[in-house]
Amino acid sequence: MYSLLLSRPFKKTFLILVVALSTIIIIFPCTSFAYHGQEISISLNSAQFISLNAVENQVNVFVNYTVIDSSLVNQRINSVMKVYSPNGTLVKTSSSAEGFIVNQTGSQRHVTSITNNSTLQDMIAVVQFTNLTKTAPLSNPLQTNLTLSEIPSTTETEAETETETENEIAALPP
Repeated sequence: MYSLLLSRPFKKTFLILVVALSTIIIIFPCTSFAYHGQEISISLNSAQFISLNAVENQVNVFVNYTVIDSSLVNQRINSVMKVYSPNGTLVKTSSSAEGFIVNQTGSQRHVTSITNNSTLQDMIAVVQFTNLTKTAPLSNPLQTNLTLSEIPSTTETEAETETETENEIAALPP
């Protein structure tokens, strides 16, 4: 009944439109559908919140990743790290200006310096991979709790290095 109401040129135009949209969705699935934050899986490798000096502290978070959506492999993406105080106040946001090229699996370092505030001994860091423009999530958000620690003194480090060098294969002599 409805087919009698539609003219032949309209049917032809409608069919062309359906075929064109289907082709776009099949060929370009990432641009056809929005990112939903499950294209890459990230997990914590290690994290530190260290005192650099009387003025600055540093947050270091190393993240392991696995790409689930293979269309992202060898593509340039980005990531964002936000650092919060224990009460949830945003202290700092950092990301890479150029992003990075993602492999099937790998690790990515996130680092930022924060002005030393003697009252903030604990921090919360949240890392998430995003598209290059940082407007759409590509991974799960990864949250880690951090406690401020001191960098070992130079004399302790030198003593540890001497012991490690004696037992290390292919090490340079002291």
